[in-house]
Amino acid sequence: MSCALILTLTLAVPGIALAKDKGWEKRSGWKVTAVDTTANTITVHSGEEGEDKTYKAVDATVTVDGKSAKLADVSVGMGVKITAGATPDAALSIAAMTKGGKEKDRAAAPILRGPDDPSQQQQNEDDWWLPEWVTPLPDVLGFYVDNPVEAPVPDQTLELVTFRWKDVNPREGVYDWSILEKALAGKNNIYTRMENSHVIHCPDWLFEKYPDLRTHILKGEPTDDNWEQKTVGTYLPLWHPGIGAEFKKLLINFKEHGFGANPRLKFSYIPGAWAWGEFDVQFVKEMKAQGMKPEDFMSWWRDIVDAYVDAYGKENAHKLMFTGQDALELCDDDIEWQNAIGRKLFEYVWQKGGSTRFGLLEKFDFTTGDMPVFGVPAKDIGGARYFVVDEENPLIANAQRIIGAENEEIGNRNITWDNYYQLKMTALKSLAIRVNCVFLGAKIWEKGGAVHQYMLKTLGRHYWDSPDAWCALREGRDVYQEWSRYHLGHRGPWTVRNWERWLIQREVEPDGKTVVTYQAHTPVKFNTDAFEARRTDLAHGSANIYFGVDDRFIKGGTNAVQIKVTYLDENAGIWWVEYDAAEDAYKKTTPVKNLGDGQWKTTTLVVPDASFQNRQRGGMDFRIVNAGENDLTVRFVRVVRLTPPPSQTNLEVHPLQPLKSD
Repeated sequence: MSCALILTLTLAVPGIALAKDKGWEKRSGWKVTAVDTTANTITVHSGEEGEDKTYKAVDATVTVDGKSAKLADVSVGMGVKITAGATPDAALSIAAMTKGGKEKDRAAAPILRGPDDPSQQQQNEDDWWLPEWVTPLPDVLGFYVDNPVEAPVPDQTLELVTFRWKDVNPREGVYDWSILEKALAGKNNIYTRMENSHVIHCPDWLFEKYPDLRTHILKGEPTDDNWEQKTVGTYLPLWHPGIGAEFKKLLINFKEHGFGANPRLKFSYIPGAWAWGEFDVQFVKEMKAQGMKPEDFMSWWRDIVDAYVDAYGKENAHKLMFTGQDALELCDDDIEWQNAIGRKLFEYVWQKGGSTRFGLLEKFDFTTGDMPVFGVPAKDIGGARYFVVDEENPLIANAQRIIGAENEEIGNRNITWDNYYQLKMTALKSLAIRVNCVFLGAKIWEKGGAVHQYMLKTLGRHYWDSPDAWCALREGRDVYQEWSRYHLGHRGPWTVRNWERWLIQREVEPDGKTVVTYQAHTPVKFNTDAFEARRTDLAHGSANIYFGVDDRFIKGGTNAVQIKVTYLDENAGIWWVEYDAAEDAYKKTTPVKNLGDGQWKTTTLVVPDASFQNRQRGGMDFRIVNAGENDLTVRFVRVVRLTPPPSQTNLEVHPLQPLKSD
């Protein structure tokens, strides 16, 4: 008779209520956080205060919605019931559900094994060289340091100034801007964050004047704020008519001082809520109980954004940095509100000329898998999703508008700053989506080494002044897109291929079809499913990997460039690049002979006469040709200009055109 220990975990998909039939019970905050099909393990998180728990699934029976399945069919975020055996970390059975046991079409990621764990990448595998004429643009970095002189890059002068509503408006009708005035009189350019929603940050007189104020508690909030005060996450409803009126009076006084036009003030976080000033739609249940509808919320939102624009001046609207982002709002899982709100918060700030900031690019595949308003939508090309950057989008094209990214989570929890892969991918994701200002800790900066120096020199560049173009060959999964689209009927993983910065890789028939490989294994929650390379497919007649250079970066003429290829030297093969030269559409570079030592390497091919006129198959500009007997694996390709581009930064001189093949 078996003495198995039965351990049942009932988990809930964010945004999805599990049915209560068949013995299932919804328990908020429990979810699958990782599935490793190589190691045959499943990881779950036992609530907001719990820790991740990993179970071996080698001998486990697996079902999805009651039907026999494989471990690969279980997705991050699914509800699941695990029965553990006599060994607590070994699962006897895994019963997963999509939604109420009714959905069954949740596609699995391919089971592919890379030769190494991508999270163990080393700096010497990559080459971040740039010509000497490439220098950083001003104010593209900000550092979290108590004293600005401690910033590791002295030429980058951005300084964060944080203050509370009660600091600048201690009594009704009394305004004290000395904090801001002192900062503007200092040596550094500044950006500001005003905390205006937590009860410990708001003036006491508000409660005396408006006794009907009802505070709301936001679950899962931090235990301390920026002033080391303990908090349980109790906030004011900013849409309360009295609160709205008083805050607009504050902004009117701000306008009277002319702060918005001060060139030393580079930007300010808006709207100022919730924890750390990071905003999304919260307290839907409480708003509905007070009779509010989505249109009422949006009316408040437009009103407060308009008040900010008026306070700073329309000509300075780019200084208003929205701390949300272009994503479908979850709206506390309320489907009516999800359908009504969508992306409208971000869209309104975008329409008003504002800027934006990402708060979690350290989880580089999470929430950013489709941003059509921002200008980086995920589009279906040949049956696969790719990011296709709209260079004409005003948020991206207008150099005044700021696209920020805070990387403060590196060094916290399981996002370690000692992991080169983590630092590199965070930097590359920022550049891929055209971030032009990054905020990070001094220690994080030092750990990045050459890749952070590279990021510094290329942040804020456009196709007309960039020293290089590149493509990271990969495939990442964004579980947030799955959660936020569930009510719209989306099922299955939301995966996007490649990160591309004026260099694209596309599947080309019949000899340029590739296979995803090199599976990532990271402990970062909601950021575990990724593949960090592609390979040729000799078994099906594809020996080439095709690339297209953005016509606005280089097209025509004779151009001296370097083509840098990061590849896995895993067999004694031979390969080369064939590029579109002025007089030959398939001109061959010097061949590269592999050693078969199993190391990742970056080789540099000097090309003196690149023309890149789209004359190769599929309208491409160059291809990596594998002449060996085994497949070639590539993870990164970069084209570097050897001479400066023309000094042209006027958009009228650079007509914006769509990327080729897209």
